[in-house]
Amino acid sequence: MDNHDAANNTVNEALVLMPLVDILEGNDGITMWFEIPGANSKTVDIEIKNRIMTMTAASSLRRDGHAIVFKREFQLSDGIDIEKISAKTQDGVLTLILPKSDSAKVHKITVE
Repeated sequence: MDNHDAANNTVNEALVLMPLVDILEGNDGITMWFEIPGANSKTVDIEIKNRIMTMTAASSLRRDGHAIVFKREFQLSDGIDIEKISAKTQDGVLTLILPKSDSAKVHKITVE
């Protein structure tokens, strides 16, 4: 491969960036906000395998001729009900709601 071919391959490769994330834990679960400018619901992919959640978002923005892809992974605890996770995008922010499973919620017992 000569230098010209190497330059063309570099331009076609995506630049993978780790998005900033704010995380807030409450009594009912965890809320996560990912900064993914230039991405939307059609370009976001969220997968969970072996309790590892992977978020990938293709952005319409470019940096130095490279397409931008945001990617972040998190290990989910057994206390998260993965069947009830919800997600939405708005104005370059992905919001994930990760509800706690019933067994992980705090249950108060009234003493008489």
